Amino acid sequence: MSQKINLRVWLKIPDAEAATVKNTLVRRLGFGNVLTDVKKERLFSIEVDSGDPEELAKSFAKELVNENKESHKVLIDQLSFEEGYVPVKVALHIEDGEAISTRERLRNRLGFKNVVDVKKATVWKLYFNTLRPEAEQKSREIAEKLLINPHKDSYEIVS
Repeated sequence: MSQKINLRVWLKIPDAEAATVKNTLVRRLGFGNVLTDVKKERLFSIEVDSGDPEELAKSFAKELVNENKESHKVLIDQLSFEEGYVPVKVALHIEDGEAISTRERLRNRLGFKNVVDVKKATVWKLYFNTLRPEAEQKSREIAEKLLINPHKDSYEIVS
């Protein structure tokens, strides 16, 4: 039976890309009255068909997380986020070369033959001063106006 190791990775240092997205949303796209902050995470979903997922997750984190500037959290067979923001998961719906090369690196260079697949996504954490239904609706607007390229990306509001 395969298991999915979800590795959430975020910067400890200021994130210039997230700051730019926030500025664009507030200054140019008119979300200043509802949006209070924007943060970003990388998400690796690594499917394995054997082994101790906790131990594997530690090994994967050593390879995929730069401890000098990044923090991470591991979730096995589930994906959840803290309260206080709307997580918008953006992933390619076309072939993802980066995910494929990560899978090949784990399998071939590092010898993790139990790695079946790797999916990669960006999770945009949108903080609002409004309640959940309106915040989710605004998140969809933001995703479609700025966070995705409809020709190659898809998004999901993770609840």
